[in-house]
Amino acid sequence: SNMMNYKSEILRKNRTFFTKSKILEKVVKRVQDDKKPHFTHYTHVKKAAFTLAEVLITLGIIGIVAAMTIPTLVSKIQEAHFHAKWKECYAILNNAFKMVVAENPRMVVAPASDTPYGNVGPTKEFIDAFLSYLHVVDTCGSRSFDNKSCEEISPLYYRDYKSLSGVTLSPYDFNFKSALLKNGASIHFGGLWSGITIVVDVNNYKSGPNILGKDVYAINLTGNLNYNIQYVESLFFRPYGDTGTKTETSGHQGCDENIQGSEIGNGVALYEAAGAGCSYKYLHEK
Repeated sequence: SNMMNYKSEILRKNRTFFTKSKILEKVVKRVQDDKKPHFTHYTHVKKAAFTLAEVLITLGIIGIVAAMTIPTLVSKIQEAHFHAKWKECYAILNNAFKMVVAENPRMVVAPASDTPYGNVGPTKEFIDAFLSYLHVVDTCGSRSFDNKSCEEISPLYYRDYKSLSGVTLSPYDFNFKSALLKNGASIHFGGLWSGITIVVDVNNYKSGPNILGKDVYAINLTGNLNYNIQYVESLFFRPYGDTGTKTETSGHQGCDENIQGSEIGNGVALYEAAGAGCSYKYLHEK
């Protein structure tokens, strides 16, 4: 009886051991299966890629589009910069003029005239007062207005300034005094029978393109110019192209490269120059 019980116990333990071994074997096999790639036929799948020819064609197309659009984009950015700089300069100069009027009543801007064409100005007194309200780095001018000639200072040299149509501007619009400002702009005082002019080069002569209506603009100090002495409070500070500025025809108030003015001396006067009217146009553009 004891022997039978012993054998039965051995068989029970063996069955338990084999059962556990089978379970363990299944667990091990499942773990091993989990470590295997689920997609065993990946070597037969073709990988997506561009050929060298496709890449070169794409780069070529991008290059052509860039060559067509980038110069135009750069030009537009440059124009926007010039226009913004012109607005800044005009505000500074207009404020200086208002200060001159407010603090220098009865200042003579144009002397009495004995010519049939009327007054020619501005006076040295007016220019010096005007510049005193600006941040001036350097100046030059004619000998009666400045000790240094403008021909000795390249940033203020005016002889290569052109109209929008490519005609050299008249020296009469520059021949009194010039000043280089701290913000990089240069201004030039001139005048003839057209009235007193202030030419503004927003990035001075060194940077170019030095073209009226591009980086160069003009202001006209207009008033009742006649034979009598002119005082500062009688003048108006206006950009060329504005109503009341000196023009021979209405076309000269435009911003058109096709305008062809008549020459005075060795250049075309501002009031007849193509691009003079851009001064008003770009000042008021949105």
